[in-house]
Amino acid sequence: MTESGRVFVPSVTEEDGGSIGLGMFSSEETAWKVLREFTKKSHLMKLTRSDIVIWEIDVVGEEAMTVLSTMHCRDCPVCKRRTFWVDLESLSALCSGRLCEAWIEESTVEPGKIDLGWPPTRFLKQTETIEEAYTELNAIGAEIEAAGRVPDDPFTSLPEE
Repeated sequence: MTESGRVFVPSVTEEDGGSIGLGMFSSEETAWKVLREFTKKSHLMKLTRSDIVIWEIDVVGEEAMTVLSTMHCRDCPVCKRRTFWVDLESLSALCSGRLCEAWIEESTVEPGKIDLGWPPTRFLKQTETIEEAYTELNAIGAEIEAAGRVPDDPFTSLPEE
């Protein structure tokens, strides 16, 4: 008898309910890399969620599939593009647009605290709740708009390629 293998399958779901499979990979790392690259373009499509599913090869029934991650796509509170991917299971969020990269996550140092940041200005802050974290990032977005920037204007801490 041979040992059962597994594959990692990233996919995204469109607003109309259609699903787009992004491939089938033998490593979790590759599946995440493919999904992250694809979600960088999420503002060009009407995506609502993404998943990475582990499929056990040669296994029949419900035990063959395990959902590794599910993320929901939202408008970024900073850049206002539809590139903010939220994982409610692990309480984390990241703007996948390389021009923004705003993020929120549960603190690994102080349980019960929420860390957030916006890399272009090296902004880091800690809040008590997820709602406060969104409020802080919304304030940064409002300041950017007040300064005359709109979502189509590029801003980044990364040099142009």
